[in-house]
Amino acid sequence: MEGTLSRTGTNTHNSDADEVSNVVEERLRLIIDTIPTIVWRKLPDGSADFLNRNFREYTGLSLEHGLGWGWMNAFHPDDRLKEEWRAALAAGEPFEKEARLRRADGQYRWFLIRAVPLRDRQRNVVRWYGTSTDIEDLKRAEDRVRLIINTMPMMAWTLRPDGVVDFVNQRSLDYAGLSLAEQIENPTRTIHPEDLPRVMKKWLADMAAGESSEDEMRMRRADGQYRWFLVRTAPLRDERGNLVKWYGVCIDIEDRKRAEEALRSTESEQRHIAAQLERERGRLVEAQEVAKMGSWEAELPSLNVIWSEQTHRIFETDPSRFHPTRAEFREFIHPEERAKVDAALVASLGKRSPSTVEYRIVMPDGRVKVLEERWQAFHDEEGKPIRVAGTCRDVTEAVRAEEELRRLSGQLLRLQDEERRRIARDLHDSTGQDLVALATTLSQLHALIPSSSRKSRNLASQCQALADQCIRDVRTLSYLLHPPMLDEAGLEDAIRHYAGGFTERTGIEVELEIAPRLGRMNPHTELALFRVVQESLTNIQRHSGSLKAKIRTERGPGKFTLEISDKGSGISGSLRRRNGKTPFGFGVGIPSMHERVALIGGQLDIESSGGGTTVRVTIPADD
Repeated sequence: MEGTLSRTGTNTHNSDADEVSNVVEERLRLIIDTIPTIVWRKLPDGSADFLNRNFREYTGLSLEHGLGWGWMNAFHPDDRLKEEWRAALAAGEPFEKEARLRRADGQYRWFLIRAVPLRDRQRNVVRWYGTSTDIEDLKRAEDRVRLIINTMPMMAWTLRPDGVVDFVNQRSLDYAGLSLAEQIENPTRTIHPEDLPRVMKKWLADMAAGESSEDEMRMRRADGQYRWFLVRTAPLRDERGNLVKWYGVCIDIEDRKRAEEALRSTESEQRHIAAQLERERGRLVEAQEVAKMGSWEAELPSLNVIWSEQTHRIFETDPSRFHPTRAEFREFIHPEERAKVDAALVASLGKRSPSTVEYRIVMPDGRVKVLEERWQAFHDEEGKPIRVAGTCRDVTEAVRAEEELRRLSGQLLRLQDEERRRIARDLHDSTGQDLVALATTLSQLHALIPSSSRKSRNLASQCQALADQCIRDVRTLSYLLHPPMLDEAGLEDAIRHYAGGFTERTGIEVELEIAPRLGRMNPHTELALFRVVQESLTNIQRHSGSLKAKIRTERGPGKFTLEISDKGSGISGSLRRRNGKTPFGFGVGIPSMHERVALIGGQLDIESSGGGTTVRVTIPADD
């Protein structure tokens, strides 16, 4: 009897314990069901034995269909969740994966899936507990950031906190001629081998310190050419100061590097002006920094506009009070620019490539800023534009720097011309006259030598011939430096005289077609046009192989046109680069021809092919 009671008491105790356990588990499930996220539990083999209510309501799966391996049917098959989950089970390590989960209405959204193992005292896995967190909005935000980076008018990329590249924009890929996978696999492959050790040492040190990085390096273009870039990388941190991303940009400074090399060779007065010129170039580069760039996007057709904080800073508006609309934005645009901006936006809606426009805005206090806008339209499956996103950049300082650069360039050209005029005058008035006197003296000396001294007479004759040749050379050089006829008689006579001398020196026949009643022009205009003629004929002699050239002038309604053409082999890319490197040599060079023509308010066009080259200058002129 006692044994029976004892057994009966024991059974009663176990039953009570089981009931308590069931109540605890039921309450735990009730609590988990009320948690506002998806929670689940799985057995050591990976199959589910518990799915909370959020999972069932989100996916529309019943408990019967979700348990076991049924839960796997709710995930997108392309995300390979099952394979990676089985690998985590085998390793017994915590699991983390991003995958798309199907909602009850059939739509997929991105979720972050995390799971940790529960072990017994012998370290055996007895359960897996996990959560699935909706990160669809975060993924869209990342896509939006990448979209903005893709529309930036410069090479840009992002890196994970450990320095591994995870995104490169299209401009970078186009420059390198690589695919996104190739660039991410080996991001340093385009850096010049000589620069790579120094660059990597500095970057690793800056990354370890979590600080912004800046360096200059050469990077290989798709055609194999290396160009210099200023590379800047900055960290992005969350509100707790944790590093979450690196952002970087590359700014092409090849032209600045070349300018620095050229400016080092200038002398005296030119050295002072060239130093100012370089400072202006530096200001121009600084004005193009990413710090003055904002982003925006607009939904179509509602034109609901969103501005970044930097865009609000550019327009000097308060983000908490000013919510941009199409009408309010147009109020900022300078009245003379509104039609241009509207036309550019309308034209871009049908394109699938970025568009760019530069325009002025007027601030409430009357100040004028210059903005460079770059954007792209995005279309639905039917090809209709649904959204526009882009960047805006304050280029006011850059525009002012360009204007100052043109002013300094014009001053430098004028100094060169004045120096040429002085040297030409000295050669003609001093050296030339001395040589004439020397030739006269040698002639008198020849007459005094007896005819019997044949050797002495021959020597005197040779000296006199050499002096005569020096006189001709000095006069030619003086004329090439600055023709006095240009000041005295004007452009038409100077061109005719120069063309005749050019034919005598080179054997190249020059045909002239001069407009009647050409008349006189502004001295600066005549000099600029004469230098274009001079440089064009010099290039024909040196590079075209043509035995004929033609100079034509035409005065039409409101404009004057000057053309120099040949039937040679055309101007090669190497010649253009060579002229670009030495724009201040004896010839004015193609870049400096552009500069001269721009300073007189004209336009220079060069058309070149295998059938010849035509240099054309068009300037405004009174009828």
